[in-house]
Amino acid sequence: MSAAEIFNTMVNTYDEIQELWYAWLFSRLHFIVAKEIITKYSPKTVLDVGCGTGFQSFLHATAGASVVGIDITEGLVKVANQKSLNFKPEKKINLFPSYYDFVERYNQLIGALLSKEIAGNQYKQPSFQIADARYLPFVNESYDHINCCGSTLCFIEDHQLAISEIARVLKPGGTVILEGDSRWNLDLFWSVLDASLKNRWGYDKPFFKAIRDIFAPLADYIINRYPLDQPEDQRCNIKAFTAKGLKLELAKYHLKVVKNWTIHSVTNFIPSTYLEMSDPPKWLKILFKSFANIEERIPFALPGLSMVYLAFKEKK
Repeated sequence: MSAAEIFNTMVNTYDEIQELWYAWLFSRLHFIVAKEIITKYSPKTVLDVGCGTGFQSFLHATAGASVVGIDITEGLVKVANQKSLNFKPEKKINLFPSYYDFVERYNQLIGALLSKEIAGNQYKQPSFQIADARYLPFVNESYDHINCCGSTLCFIEDHQLAISEIARVLKPGGTVILEGDSRWNLDLFWSVLDASLKNRWGYDKPFFKAIRDIFAPLADYIINRYPLDQPEDQRCNIKAFTAKGLKLELAKYHLKVVKNWTIHSVTNFIPSTYLEMSDPPKWLKILFKSFANIEERIPFALPGLSMVYLAFKEKK
């Protein structure tokens, strides 16, 4: 199946975020966007590439930006437009349900960070449309900032074309934030152990494929299958990039990485297949909380399941 087909099947549950994996990912990601982009650069025009149902679109719009979101998945765009009709900016940020204490805590932190922007700017309703990241329907140098998260780049076969399009529509000196799957993480080793245990943890990766992923050239991305909880004919390819490889590709289009973070580094001491449970047991929540507390206090980026890059488009 294509990525668009897969995500169309998730339309009714996409915003629930009941899994520890996604709740932590988006809590941390939204905090980074608020702290490192909105409060520091206050972009006035924002393009959200691979917007889904608009999580980061609404975050930027809450702070007063004029936002356009695009996605290839028709069902998600429809939901985003429906949400846009009723969305009202508030000091209390609530972009998805708070099933876990840390989600509410991050919502409060983000609300505090954006309190001045919310009070001082007039809210502009974001707009959403169906479009392909490889062929953006916008003129050159249209946007101050481009958001490309939710592993959007990882689902695109010719992702270099999408990077070139992002660079084309970004203004010189503008910012871009990219979030996607990272190759270097503990899942590389969990999947080898899982293959040895006859897929007890659900990685569903053949043993020799798991070994090849570890020993592939250091800068190369690897390809995994998504989502793991579906039959093989209902999955698609998803890339996991390396820091070195992605930085080199961004540099080809004059996008210079100036800062990076990882998400799910220490928490990946728990195999990610456990973190994707929609109703995790109490023991798992307690264990996750202890690892999460350590992860958010480490002042440098350990290898993790997700990587986040802030880049500038170099001026001519």
